[in-house]
Amino acid sequence: MSFAMALGEALGHGVGSRSDEPRWFTADNPPCSLNVCSFRLVFSVVFSVVSSLVVAIAGNFARGTLPSERYRKGNIRKGKTMNQADTLIDVEKAEAGYREGYSNGHYNNHQKYSPAVPGLEWSQDQAWCETFQSWAFQQANEKSLAPVTASCATAVNWYKNKGRFSFYPAIGALAFFGPAGGEHVGLVYKYDADNAYTIEGNTNDNGSFEGNGVYMKTRPRRDGFLYGYGLPAFTEGVVTADPGLKDKPGFTYQATASSGVAGSPPTTPVETALPWVSSNQLIWAATHSVDQQRAVEPGNSNPADDVALVQDALEKVMGVAVGDPHGVFDAETQKLYDAFRKDKLGFSAADATGSPGPRSLIELGKRSQLFTVRAGSSPALTLPMVNVNQVQWAATHSAQEEEAQPDGASSSKVDVALVQDGLKKVMHTTVADTAGIFEQATQSLYDEFRHTVLNLTGDDAIGIPGGESLSELGQRSGLFQVDFGSPASGPDGAVASAGAINPKDVTFNRHVSGGTLDEWITEACAAAGVPANHHWIRGIKTAAGRESSGNPNVCNVWDSNAITPHGFTAVHDFGDGVYVAGGKPRKINGASTPFQCSRGVLQCIPQTFASRHAPGTSVNIYDPVASIAAAIGYVRKRYGVSADGSNLAAKVRQFDPNRRGGGY
Repeated sequence: MSFAMALGEALGHGVGSRSDEPRWFTADNPPCSLNVCSFRLVFSVVFSVVSSLVVAIAGNFARGTLPSERYRKGNIRKGKTMNQADTLIDVEKAEAGYREGYSNGHYNNHQKYSPAVPGLEWSQDQAWCETFQSWAFQQANEKSLAPVTASCATAVNWYKNKGRFSFYPAIGALAFFGPAGGEHVGLVYKYDADNAYTIEGNTNDNGSFEGNGVYMKTRPRRDGFLYGYGLPAFTEGVVTADPGLKDKPGFTYQATASSGVAGSPPTTPVETALPWVSSNQLIWAATHSVDQQRAVEPGNSNPADDVALVQDALEKVMGVAVGDPHGVFDAETQKLYDAFRKDKLGFSAADATGSPGPRSLIELGKRSQLFTVRAGSSPALTLPMVNVNQVQWAATHSAQEEEAQPDGASSSKVDVALVQDGLKKVMHTTVADTAGIFEQATQSLYDEFRHTVLNLTGDDAIGIPGGESLSELGQRSGLFQVDFGSPASGPDGAVASAGAINPKDVTFNRHVSGGTLDEWITEACAAAGVPANHHWIRGIKTAAGRESSGNPNVCNVWDSNAITPHGFTAVHDFGDGVYVAGGKPRKINGASTPFQCSRGVLQCIPQTFASRHAPGTSVNIYDPVASIAAAIGYVRKRYGVSADGSNLAAKVRQFDPNRRGGGY
């Protein structure tokens, strides 16, 4: 086992008898040469294969049938001719309940399918979920509809190369699981809005990673472990939930569907998803100092959560607590990770030291059952980068302003064009907007991607593209990576390191990252260089209550400021519009609003927000910290308010709780 595990890490493949592992002994990824194996091992494997072949052939002749004879004569079931999808499902359903061999206290991957598939005999005693699928297609006389392989990764690429891969379930589709779909596979016989119902080999019904047979399973469609679906080219066509395949030849769209031979749903419970760990973020933490790790802003790019999960997993598997602070990868975490690779995986020399590798990280997640390693977390250095800030800028500015951007690698047009190409590929449709220009058609299709592919709802499914959904689009399309650029102030937008900015660089993204007014004020005071004392806190809370009722997303569309001055254009706005005095705010959802509307928790207009922008804060006018910090700068400059705020109430009536409010 130690030799196999070490070779697996070196080759970048999984190993073992567990069910949901990468296939590294496959026809596409052959095993080690025989000169490194003992004669005893070779003899054992050959004897096992020959014995299985003899038993299988003898059994078939005893029954008077050859392997696929049952399905040769018209695919008949109860007097009715079945279509190809139902025939395949019927073959696999009949296998539910089959169990592999058991020895020395463990299931051993010895099963009947490998010797029955010409070309896959060598795969006996190895992980066999994809081998089972190859066997089933052969039994159903549908060999041309799937690759003959024991490798899930090879099967994924086979369907992608034929243009028959989707991120939506379909009847008779192969559902692929794990990073890039390379860890496990099952056949879909039914799907609804929440789950895909599958028949799977080399799995179990108890949640363990050790597979032992064929089971009917329930898989949540939103589970990040479920990568996507290969669509066989059935002669009757494919019934699919993919909205991008509506009205396409050979496809029938149905939001929910079930095979005619599916029978009752499985009794196995829906499998819950484990949290993800990004190998990129873990490697970054392992190669940077403690101070650098702690300096990373909170948010999706912060590695602390990933490191904490790995530390918890090491403690569980090794039985020893990590000496480093939770969420910080330092010497003690490295030492215990090296011990895990050496003592548990059998690695030696250079393989047992250094930065964590994806294969050992995947194995740690499996053994601890605490996390899954994120698909696409290994760098794809050949792919171009899309900058989040550029896309968000384009999404909140007019076509004329986008067109005016200079051409070249630094232009938003390049990033937007890649996003549009990604949407075309994943959604199976075209984008009506001009290439490189982010307007309503691109926004609508992006919202549809978040809603139907990522299963996001409510505010999460609409508005300005965020870093997470852009990363998912890049991974699923295989067209780009995402550059998060400058540190982010939450998910709301980019940060400008300088003070004053160009008003045309202001963004209008909805603030969604939470926090309280007191927290925003404290952070804004620090950004503006003033103390967070009772003068500032009391005054700002008073003004915020009067200006916006403390809502950071308010946009005043009715007063005299709500115009678009010469030289500016209306903007796509994602705040809460107030259209009459005293009116109830309602979501604008990307509709156009006048450029100069007062916005945010302290109702700044974009020109004031830009001129008094505090260094290091967001360029999003709805970001409450950035908005408050800009307002502090404004009242200090405009009214001569002192740094300690002691004369704030006297200088600015709107900030004085003891006087009637007024404009400022």
